[in-house]
Amino acid sequence: MNLDRVTITGADDSIDPRELALLSRRFPFVEWGILVSPTRQGGARFPSGAWIHELQIVNKYDGPLKLSLHVCGRWVRRLLTGYDEIPVWLFTGVQRVQLNFHAEHTPCIADQFVAALRDKPYQFIFQIDGSGGNEHMQLAVAAGLKDAVPLFDISGGAGILPSEWPRAAEFEVSFPGIGYFGYAGGLGPDNLAGQIPKIAEAAGNARVWIDMESRVRSGGGVGPDVFDLDKVERCLQIAEPFVRT
Repeated sequence: MNLDRVTITGADDSIDPRELALLSRRFPFVEWGILVSPTRQGGARFPSGAWIHELQIVNKYDGPLKLSLHVCGRWVRRLLTGYDEIPVWLFTGVQRVQLNFHAEHTPCIADQFVAALRDKPYQFIFQIDGSGGNEHMQLAVAAGLKDAVPLFDISGGAGILPSEWPRAAEFEVSFPGIGYFGYAGGLGPDNLAGQIPKIAEAAGNARVWIDMESRVRSGGGVGPDVFDLDKVERCLQIAEPFVRT
């Protein structure tokens, strides 16, 4: 399997950012997905501005960490029409930016959308969930966006394991030459060991990353919604033998 990173999404104010740095030293392939939204910061899964600033300090002095910014809500809708309202400081230390399109039905004005992204030095991740994202990626690539990759998340962030994983080769018919694919949806410490070989079979020779959110929280998405470092560590231990650096 050509797995090169594991993204853990949803770290928030319930944990100390220094804990992420400690895990990054042990598991250098881990990427921390930081959820941001103009209306949800400071709640579960969406850290406050103060927490993100502290993470940036930790990254500067105890890093570098692999960081991706996962953008939701109005900021995504405005980007689709060419308006970048995301505060610049949120991008500090970030290497990748994920655009979460689930439940967003704003039409994409391709030229303006790509113009808002083109000069940013990031890889852009398009959440593909069966109800959104695919058409946005098609329009963006056609309009000249160079570094765009898909994250297959059929559950749309709901943490539901799919009956089968999308096959990378089928997606590459529409997007030849991408060669890098993300897989998410219902992965966690109780099923990861069994699902990684299935993802590997679906991905074929393509490079991949996997992303986990709901099932690395207390209750596995049911009950108290608290980021669980023990579950995160177990997932990273399970994934480590499959990672190619």
